[in-house]
Amino acid sequence: MGLTFILKKRNIFMRILVLVAVVIIAFASALTLYLFFNSTPSAATVTLTSNEIAVDSLNFLTKMKRTDGKYDYSMNCTDAAGCVKNGDSYTQTGAWAVLTYAGLYKTTGDSQYLQRMNGEATDLMNSCSGKEDECMWVLVQMIRAYNITKNQQYLTFVKSMADRLMTNHDEENSSMLTGIESRQFALVYEITGDQKYLSEANARLAKSKAAWNSAIDSFNAPIYNSSSFIFYRYACWTELAESKIALVSGDNQAKANVINFLKSANFESNYKTMEHLSTLQPCIETLLNAYQQTGDKQYFDQAKFLMQYIVTYRWDSPISVATKYNGDGAFLFEWFTGDNVKTVTDTGYMIYLLSQMPNEQFEILNWR
Repeated sequence: MGLTFILKKRNIFMRILVLVAVVIIAFASALTLYLFFNSTPSAATVTLTSNEIAVDSLNFLTKMKRTDGKYDYSMNCTDAAGCVKNGDSYTQTGAWAVLTYAGLYKTTGDSQYLQRMNGEATDLMNSCSGKEDECMWVLVQMIRAYNITKNQQYLTFVKSMADRLMTNHDEENSSMLTGIESRQFALVYEITGDQKYLSEANARLAKSKAAWNSAIDSFNAPIYNSSSFIFYRYACWTELAESKIALVSGDNQAKANVINFLKSANFESNYKTMEHLSTLQPCIETLLNAYQQTGDKQYFDQAKFLMQYIVTYRWDSPISVATKYNGDGAFLFEWFTGDNVKTVTDTGYMIYLLSQMPNEQFEILNWR
């Protein structure tokens, strides 16, 4: 009896210790996030243009390029080990390099970026040969290259992949992917004038909106809400598609839907809850599309506000006071916490978005 009583007391004591440890860890994590979100970076040590940040970020893409023309996709970074390649590689990853160099060439007119874009486009098409089912989601990037060069080989590739995608419905429960597909079809319609692509763009847009429900798409969870509005994690992929449909077709209802969404989203009050770059990036491009369509500078200013936040907290800057890990110019998938991921997709897309804000000034802050 005595031993049993002692063991029971010991068991209770150990459980209490475990509970206390869990509480301490949770408190420490909460405190870290609180300090991160509520601390104010010190005054700017330097100001860089969007073009300068974009060029600095090319360092990351260059070191991820392999000798076979493909890319290593990602690195995992920790305070202790630094950044180590994960060894993952995908057929379509090079599409983001196409987009990167297309954006830089259009902004700067520098022929080296045109040459790199064409080289990346050729490598991508070669990689996709025989693996077409992996390349149905690279149309945005290849259309950017086509719009610059009018290369008929690019157009043939785009139409072939678009027609293949027309019969593919594997991702219809993903709000993000059906949004991406809708946008792709809108862009194909823009360069071909073929009504079937616009019809498909609208059909996929409807599916993307239908998946604004975590019961359908568990990844597309609500992030914040008000009394009459819920912002889902991948909502901006849907609205980016709708904004492109409005731009290429003159659909005034689509335009009104996007504007109403942007007003309700209130990014300047809620941006800190948008933890993933894949949540933030399409919101920036949607805002830039709204500015292009309306001329209302508030949308450009909001896009720049979000970009400044990303440059401050997500950019692994080569400028020492703003370096997160090794200063290779990559953009971090999540807020900086000591354990993070860098991908070719995220950095390539960020370089492109920076190129859409040519010569805008951004503060490089000592955020530590």
